[in-house]
Amino acid sequence: MKDTLKFYQEHDMMTEIKTMKHMVTGIPKDIKTIVTYVQNILLHQHWSEVYGLELSDERKKEPFIRSFEDKLIFLNKLGFTHVSEQRTNDHKMISICRDFSVVAAALCREAGIPARARCGFASYFEKDKYIDHWVLEYWNEEKKKWVMVDAQLDVLQQRALKLPFDPLDVSENYFITGPRAWLLCREGKLNPELFGIFKWWGYDYLRCNLILDANSLLKMPMQPWDMWEGYKSLPIEEWTEEDYKVMDDLSIHDINGDHYFEAFYQYVQTNDKIKVPEDLSKVINSLE
Repeated sequence: MKDTLKFYQEHDMMTEIKTMKHMVTGIPKDIKTIVTYVQNILLHQHWSEVYGLELSDERKKEPFIRSFEDKLIFLNKLGFTHVSEQRTNDHKMISICRDFSVVAAALCREAGIPARARCGFASYFEKDKYIDHWVLEYWNEEKKKWVMVDAQLDVLQQRALKLPFDPLDVSENYFITGPRAWLLCREGKLNPELFGIFKWWGYDYLRCNLILDANSLLKMPMQPWDMWEGYKSLPIEEWTEEDYKVMDDLSIHDINGDHYFEAFYQYVQTNDKIKVPEDLSKVINSLE
């Protein structure tokens, strides 16, 4: 477990800061402060109207910026010199839940806290549905366990959603990771048609978030619209029972990854239909 924690304490290509170190100096080992910093710089695209913003087509492109380094460069052009600065909503970067989680993980790592972004489904956005979502998971040294945090949920969103829990400690009852969601549906415990977002539901979306979560745990947190050759792009109607079995096994490896990390790593890295291509130019934006 010690080696696993060290792995998640170190940056990956999506969280590393190269030229913009001055914007993340002095990050404290305090999750509440880190979440505040994330909310200082990011604003969720689909909540923009609630904040009184009408987004131009140009601003809607901002979530396509993948890495934290590139986000910091963009924020610097908006006038930010440090993530601790508080600015008006129109000066924040337009983002999605994945960005809140990846940026939170980056800041945790800057503070020396093992952290990772998790992809799955939240039960608190729509009644009786499990909506596509990402959260932060950080290692709580005092409790000796991983704790999930929804870095997106500021005071306005908490009030609007009437949350029955603390966003700094989200239980498995409210957020179901991609692998757990897949297995719960495969075991007949939950209805797969309740999992998804917008017009995409069922196993078609369950497999996407499972694959995204597995790759994120291997420090390659991609975006929901990223597609590459393999299971993430293969139409679910063309799947065989063997394909479903591959996802069953991936889910089990993902869930047991902390204790059997090498087996999980090998399962993903030796399957080109699951892992993110090393050459990111092979990744296609499905929204374009």
